[in-house]
Amino acid sequence: MMKRIIPANRVKEYFLVTSANKTTIGNKKLEFVQDKLISFTVVDQQPDHLVFEYKLYDQVMKGSSLIHYYSGDMDELQSDLLFKTDAAGRLKDLLRFNTLKLKLETGFERNIKKKYPKEFVIPLLEETSKLLTDKPRLLASFDGYSSWRFFFQQWFRSFEKKEEELLTLKKYFGNIDLPLDLQRTVTPSVRDKSRLSEMTVTASLNKTLFDRNAFSRMLKDLTHIYNIDATLNVTLEEQYDFSEEGSLTNAELFLETAVADWYSVTSAHQIKKLSEQSFHEQRSIFENLKRESAVPF
Repeated sequence: MMKRIIPANRVKEYFLVTSANKTTIGNKKLEFVQDKLISFTVVDQQPDHLVFEYKLYDQVMKGSSLIHYYSGDMDELQSDLLFKTDAAGRLKDLLRFNTLKLKLETGFERNIKKKYPKEFVIPLLEETSKLLTDKPRLLASFDGYSSWRFFFQQWFRSFEKKEEELLTLKKYFGNIDLPLDLQRTVTPSVRDKSRLSEMTVTASLNKTLFDRNAFSRMLKDLTHIYNIDATLNVTLEEQYDFSEEGSLTNAELFLETAVADWYSVTSAHQIKKLSEQSFHEQRSIFENLKRESAVPF
């Protein structure tokens, strides 16, 4: 058995996070790449819970659709968050929840309306406003296959060297869940065999739990083709590296779901811990990147 050490309380940890997603349906593609400068820091440690402070300092979004840029703006809306987990690191609560709706209504919403076409942005803002009154639903949004997975995985429980686990990604395809059988390999620290040092994860589709009939109907609705083979192929690979002090130093997530060569969804995320000096250097780089990548509308 081995465990990850909880990082030091109130010691700021800076990260560079890159996320990329590509959805292909026939000849149509939707894709984006997003870089973010963030911090994720333990600010309170109690026997039964932990509190983490998240801050977004800067970001650069490059997308093929307006929805990607709106998503980036929603990241700006959620640029200062406090998360409460249980002692093992499972997400339990979003503290200061009401401040998000207040922020939306005191200038943020008005600025967003100026940025996008009215027919595009009004329905999205209405849905965002509803989300910000529904804490359970908002909490669930941090539990999908995104860069939040770097932080919310019950990291502080005990791990075996080899583990298997069922991971169900809720509503991954519209209203259809994606059930995955994870295989996890954990490597202990060289100095202390009780401490977690590295982790690799792979996965396969749980065909018993996967609703293939509903998935097939979804594909038919998307393509208007009714004699298609809806066999879903899944590739998942994850790699995590931790310091002796428990900090996440580097990690990569990759998930691809595909049907033959005409439908696929690919999601990839990388994170790298930065020194304070590297963090400030990256802020200058981000300023240059934002000038070079003008918003295409």
